[in-house]
Amino acid sequence: MRQYLLLMLLVLSIQLFAQQTTEQLTATIIGSGSPKFNTERSGPSALISYKNTHILVDMGNGTQANLNKNNTKIKDIDGILFTHHHLDHNEEFTPIFIQSLLGGNTFTVAGPAPTTTLIDHILDTYEEDISYRLSKSGRSLNGVKNNFSAKNLRVNESFYIGDIKITCTEVNHAITTYAYRFDVGNQSIVISGDLTYSKSLSILAKDADYLIIDSGGAIALGSKKKPSRTNSNARTNKRTGNKEKAHVNLEESSLMAKEAHVKNVVLTHFNFTEIDEEATTSEIRKNYSGPVIYGKDLLTVPLTISTASTKNLNYTYPIVDTDLNTYYSDADKISRPEVGDAFYGQDAHYNGNPPSYTDNQDGTITDHVTGLTWEKDMGSKMTYTDAFKKAAHSTLGGHSDWRVPTIKELYSLILFTGQVKGEHAIEMFINTEYFLQPIGDSTKGEREIDAQTWSSTEYVGRTMKNNETVFGVNFVDGRIKGYSKINPRTRTDNTMYFRMVRGHSAYGHNNFIDNKDGTVSDLATGLMWQKADGGNGRDWEDALRYAEQLELGTHSDWRLPNAKELQSIVDYSRSPQTTQSPAIHPIFETTEITDPYGKSGQYPYFWSSTTHLEGKNPSANAVYISFGEAQGEMRGTLMDVHGAGAQRSDPKSGDKGKFPQYFGPQGDVRYVYNYVRAVRDIHPSSANQTEQQSNSQDNSTIRPAKQANANPGANTPPSFTSMLEKMDSNKDNKLSKSEVKGKLKENFENRDLNKDGFLTAVEMTQRKR
Repeated sequence: MRQYLLLMLLVLSIQLFAQQTTEQLTATIIGSGSPKFNTERSGPSALISYKNTHILVDMGNGTQANLNKNNTKIKDIDGILFTHHHLDHNEEFTPIFIQSLLGGNTFTVAGPAPTTTLIDHILDTYEEDISYRLSKSGRSLNGVKNNFSAKNLRVNESFYIGDIKITCTEVNHAITTYAYRFDVGNQSIVISGDLTYSKSLSILAKDADYLIIDSGGAIALGSKKKPSRTNSNARTNKRTGNKEKAHVNLEESSLMAKEAHVKNVVLTHFNFTEIDEEATTSEIRKNYSGPVIYGKDLLTVPLTISTASTKNLNYTYPIVDTDLNTYYSDADKISRPEVGDAFYGQDAHYNGNPPSYTDNQDGTITDHVTGLTWEKDMGSKMTYTDAFKKAAHSTLGGHSDWRVPTIKELYSLILFTGQVKGEHAIEMFINTEYFLQPIGDSTKGEREIDAQTWSSTEYVGRTMKNNETVFGVNFVDGRIKGYSKINPRTRTDNTMYFRMVRGHSAYGHNNFIDNKDGTVSDLATGLMWQKADGGNGRDWEDALRYAEQLELGTHSDWRLPNAKELQSIVDYSRSPQTTQSPAIHPIFETTEITDPYGKSGQYPYFWSSTTHLEGKNPSANAVYISFGEAQGEMRGTLMDVHGAGAQRSDPKSGDKGKFPQYFGPQGDVRYVYNYVRAVRDIHPSSANQTEQQSNSQDNSTIRPAKQANANPGANTPPSFTSMLEKMDSNKDNKLSKSEVKGKLKENFENRDLNKDGFLTAVEMTQRKR
């Protein structure tokens, strides 16, 4: 019996160890400091890990101690890389290299020349010591030399260590220096090493998840100095006697991050302990709008929610609310349901970022939630190619950086206060006080709903009969659809409307973290998601109930996402046709279903909490997003008619045995019993919470609820409007820092979302969380 128990304990311990290996590509900052000795920051070093593969990049002072704190054994390291051969980056290489030899592990050492020469010198210098230590276990130096390989890397060389692909490029520094990119599947991390501005890094880091970069120019806490545009950290060239820059400043590092479109920037290599993160981030924001993470010893990215700093990780992809404030059953308008009632948890119960716009009186509209600036009047319909030409040459409003919006940028404008009945427009699904929205021209044989607005997002699959397709939003009927580039009747280029946009190019980019508890967080939107879907189809009422009653990852404040929240997690680079997957990041788990013809490889439609006001009974339908093909039956053939990632609507209820059915001129598949992926706010705002009734049977968490605005047409609560009026001494409808008082002054920079030095009434209601 004793032996049996010991065996069970051994099995359990092996399983526990296996669970500790990571399925994600991670980077741990082993040392975040500089050549200056600092008890809080060890010398430069980082550990790249994936499953059981570990690669150490640079080995500054304190590396061995911090590896021990990180529970990383030297014998488990598979690769050792140098960015360059400065002492502060390779100070502890010799003992780590010798311990690796003694440990008997197989490993690779690589870096710029003279990496192999350095190893030869170490072996020559310490030959007697190494041989003596090996002899204790009956081994010899010649016997272990085959356990490692060493090489001087060439520029732009790629190689593998384990499953990790490594690519290097040369960057500008005082001596030959390499930056490294680490790729596994669709995960990528880049480490810059020391450098000044290098276009090569922007190329290497293209679309990387994390860029770990020299913190040159960072501002020390309490420092009165303003960041310099010229870097004082320079070296003297012995040959010329001239001063040469050795490290980037914030303008350069943020510019490279912007050029590369990296999802996150991690600053490291600090010369001091405490950083003025607010002042440093403010400088970085002049170029780069994504999350900025301040490295410290033993910090690991991707971050977990427990380690993510809400101060630094401002939400770069805020979702604009649908503006829906009315409650519906599956048949009619209803009074507000309370907790436990049927249809509780729908869109109108929850607050979001209220739509907020300014007409700049120059043909442009600024969205204060997203930071995007839009063309007010789209003009005439045009082809896809002509739209890009128009954007490239436009100087509207005095700006020359216009572009055709992505589908996520474009969808930020949709409002679900709109209504449509068949082909006829009743109320637009966009704010027509600010945006000019045409309807179809009946004199040309068009329907009123024929006023679609195209995005720049092309469908990676094909629709209908192998048509090349572009996603667009129809602000007349309130849907996302895929539209053919070619008119099927005339075989000429199709024409649609285009609304140009500029600014905030990071909008629409997700930043997912697997929390390892059945949940996934998006640090771009501030939303936490159910990792696996609900597992089966439900009608709308049951979907609302399921999400409200869900308890997952220690949280009980889950809800059914509204249409715009749900669309935020669509991955338009994926489709069943091209990636054999749903149109969602593979970090999520999605149930595979068969289509109505019994073919496998289809994925569900997912319910939102948003009612779609359409048809004879506008209360009866709710929005869904198709993460699989948005199919329809046409002329006896089932085909993808709208594209994976389309947004449509289904009846909220019906006889389960009668579905799926086909509806409309394109035979849209109606499942009605759609799937659920619940959502919650990572950091629920107490400011948005309202009291809710509860009884002795219900101890659920109080959740934020929407309130009908006391001032129709206003975007902000009256209390903030009143505050602005009282403090606005020059009556320009905005507040400078000198005008604000109290805690509002303390939080001024956090609330000033567009960084123009003023607060609007809308900005007063929000702050970076």
